[in-house]
Amino acid sequence: MRAAVFTILLLVIYQGEALKCNFCFSKEADLCTPTSTQTCSGAANACGAVILTSPASASFRQCMNMGVCQGWISTPGAFATCCSTDLCN
Repeated sequence: MRAAVFTILLLVIYQGEALKCNFCFSKEADLCTPTSTQTCSGAANACGAVILTSPASASFRQCMNMGVCQGWISTPGAFATCCSTDLCN
């Protein structure tokens, strides 16, 4: 019984806080200025900053899945950075 209580206590203490990312969207190719923050949930385990220059101009910062973010890096006409610490984007 004592071990079960200790295990539950450890889970409560070490339950990490969710990742927080800057959030913004712009129809311009200049990286948008953050207007708010997002608390990431589910599979969104990274903060991303993306600039699109072709075929349309836009930029955004937000929570996203690391695999999706890395996909933006290899997308023609896109420039992206991906990170996994609070407000790193």
